[in-house]
Parts: sequence; structure tokens; C-alpha cells
Amino acid sequence: MNNRIPWIALTATEELPIFREPMDVAAKGLAEVKEIPMPYKPLTDSEIGYWSNQLAGAAAILLRSGYITEALLHNLKDLKIVAVHGSGVDPVDVDACTGRGIYVTNTPGANADAVAEITLGLMLSLARNIPSAVEKVKSDLAWDDARYLGTELKNKTLGLLGLGQIGGRVSKIAIAFGMNIIAHDPAMPSTEIQKRGVKPVSLSDLAKYSDFLSLHAPATDATNKIINRRFISLMKQSSLIINCARGSLIDEHALADALISKKISGAALDVLDGEPPDPKSPLFHAPNVLVTPHMAGSTAECLKTIANTATQDIIRVLKGQQPQNAVNTPIVKSPKSLKV
Repeated sequence: MNNRIPWIALTATEELPIFREPMDVAAKGLAEVKEIPMPYKPLTDSEIGYWSNQLAGAAAILLRSGYITEALLHNLKDLKIVAVHGSGVDPVDVDACTGRGIYVTNTPGANADAVAEITLGLMLSLARNIPSAVEKVKSDLAWDDARYLGTELKNKTLGLLGLGQIGGRVSKIAIAFGMNIIAHDPAMPSTEIQKRGVKPVSLSDLAKYSDFLSLHAPATDATNKIINRRFISLMKQSSLIINCARGSLIDEHALADALISKKISGAALDVLDGEPPDPKSPLFHAPNVLVTPHMAGSTAECLKTIANTATQDIIRVLKGQQPQNAVNTPIVKSPKSLKV
């Protein structure tokens, strides 16, 4: 790479693409735009050097695939901003970026519609056994035997762990289905939860009363394995879990054991604790579990919205301005605009 030429890295792969048109247009005359196919996994020590060289001289990173760690940042002296392609910033060492004067931004709400819609799709798939029925008809040419007895969403209780932009959108759609909504969100005042037509509850009551439990919390130390053996022990045997947030929210061994022992009835997971997943994960041998490949935000509309939002913050920072969606306050003595 020619470090004298300012450039913007888009970490994307064929499986995890970025809609790059907004960046190409906005960066014209300001910086070169290059795609860097970083793997969507934490880098080993032996891989750090290679990817540091690939990103050397980058003034900005739009991060779709890959992890930004302190070890990787050590050689990225020109980096001013890491714009995460989505709302969760857990693939980035935010503290390390802050100490090095690097902004970290996200795109809050940009994927809310896409994630909310697939959440309801997975909920309906579990409730009506849709994937099993399809598979039985296609593989066994069955008809009557594939007509599974399901359950309706109307009058059921939907529990939400997190009532942010995605959880809030899910609640609005679920209310239209005639569901009763309860939520646990320590970051939101009870009065605000009630204004949304949702009943605030404790974490234990969320477990006890949810017919469907949908997770919409960020990955933090406080939420790590929050759906654990104790939580699951409080749930109804008929309960169903949907996770389109982060895999680290669930203790996968506890969930697999609960499904095998029929402590709960099913789960639909768009995220796993470790991606790509370990093929030996006990969840792949558990009954009535649906697994999709972290595709909740994979819609054309969502990719365009996220790309536009992230691009605007990158361009602001490279022009010496404040980003709108910063999640940190970097230690910057005198921000300067990027000059070609």
C-alpha cells in the first residue's frame, strides 16, 4: 500500500458485502476507497502482521467483517475513525481506539426494520413448525404427516430483553398480532417502557411469563450469558427463544440441554457465540432449534441505509468535524481535516 495516499478501507467479504456507492461518491476527491476482505473472526497473533500491512495508512475503516483489536491498532498510525457497519460495536476495542484518538461510530436504528421483521419471521416459523413442514413435504413427499399442530401468536406474551430501536420495532409489530408485551431493559426508565404500551418487568419475571422470548440487548459484560441455566429454569416448558442480537447473550450448553430435556420447546438463533460457529456446538444436535447465518440485517434496503449513515460519519471526521454517531470520546488534541 502507498501510505502517502489517504484512503478508506471497507472491510467486506463476498458473504458480508457493503453497498459502497455512497462511499465512492462522498470520498471522490478526498480519499481512495479500497475493499479489504478481513475474515469475520478474531485474528491470531500470526495473522496480525499481515492484516496490519493490509490496513496500513488507512485514515478510516468501515467495518463489516473483522475485529479491530489493540494489537492490530498498534501499526495503524493514520487511522482516525472506525465506523461499524451496524449497531453492535463489540468487534472493536473501543477503549484502545479512544486512547489512540480514534473515533468509533455505529449506525443505530439503521437495521431496525430488517432485524425486527426477521425476528417475527423466526417467531412464526417456530410457532407453526414451518421449516419442518417444508422439509417433510419436499424430502418425504409427505402431506398429511407434515401438517404439524402449531400455536398462534394472538394473546401470547412476548418478552423482550432490550427495548431499544429494534426491540421497540418488534413490540409494535407484535402488538398488531394481538400479543401482550413485557420487557426488561435496565437502560430505559419504567415510565418510558409503559409509554410504548409495554409492561416493564424484572429479569426473573421476564423468564417466568414469556411465551416467546426475543433478545435485543447489546453484548456487554453485564449481558454475557444472561440467558443461562438459572434463567432457563424459570421459563415455561412451552417457551420459545429467538435471538437476533448477539450470540454471547446465551449459554449455548445450557440452551442445548434445555432443548434436549424438553425444559423449553424451541429456539431460533440468527447469531451464535462464535462465528463462523463451531460445528461441534451442542446446539446442532439439539431438537427444535433453527439456525440462520447472521442474516437479520441482510436486506438491500438495510445495506443502503447503513452504508449512507456510516459514510456520512467517516466523511465528517476526515473533514475535521464531529461524527453524529460516536460511541466514544477519543483523546484528540487538535483534530485536523484530511487533505489530499
